[in-house]
Amino acid sequence: MEKESVEEENSKFPERAHKLLSWATRGRVVTVRDDQYRFAWLLDIVRSCQKKRCRFRLIDSGKLETWELELLGKAGADIYTSDQERPKVTVLELISKACRKSGAIVADFHHGSLDEEASKEEQGSIPFSDLERLGRCGIYFHITNRERERDFLHLGDLAAACRKGGSWLVYYHHGPLEQVLGELGGAWIHVSDDSLKESTDKDLLTEIIKAGSSKGTNFVLHLGPEWKAFELRDVRKAGAVLLFKSALRDYRSPLKPLEKEARRRKLDFRAFYLYPDFLL
Repeated sequence: MEKESVEEENSKFPERAHKLLSWATRGRVVTVRDDQYRFAWLLDIVRSCQKKRCRFRLIDSGKLETWELELLGKAGADIYTSDQERPKVTVLELISKACRKSGAIVADFHHGSLDEEASKEEQGSIPFSDLERLGRCGIYFHITNRERERDFLHLGDLAAACRKGGSWLVYYHHGPLEQVLGELGGAWIHVSDDSLKESTDKDLLTEIIKAGSSKGTNFVLHLGPEWKAFELRDVRKAGAVLLFKSALRDYRSPLKPLEKEARRRKLDFRAFYLYPDFLL
């Protein structure tokens, strides 16, 4: 009975895979978890996506072996992982090297500490010096301060390491604005309008964006529907990318032109972790 259920499950792979390939033929991005298909099918799907010039994104849950991720990376799969699934530096280096051969990327969401000493105390955590090493290898790091306070000196050093490796630091900021955000040269910084509590915060954000633009820093502002168009004028002119947290229902809203503009302005896929409108 168990053998029959396994054979039945395996027989579903071709049909499910062909549905994914139909997305690829339409130029859609294909996103798959590594535990949804057998490795052989994943490899075939990646190769098919490459032929269709369609990006394939693999969400790493730790199921696959290193050599399997290397082969998928060489075939063109973008690997989305984290320090919880792949805490070993040498493994990440191998995967990154394989991905770079095909023009694919490794996006790593880092949950652990950035402090060297604290990292040594945390079981399985990657020391900061190794994070810099990985940044110089071309890995795209995604970091948030939602649950853990971040030192901006460390963020700046990691952003510099990523620039040397041809990648980016993507930082998701929660809480009050800080002037030092403009010092993270070359980084992509996501900020919510929840950080703009005071009337002077919009002016401060505009100053930060202008300061960061000279250093190659990019800002993404996540907005609710309660804003007025004129309030966003200076922020938009300064160069921020505007993303609305939800669609504006009122077609007469003065924000509608800004929402349409935001939809037309597609964010580089490397500037967010899987979904552009999700503030991690």
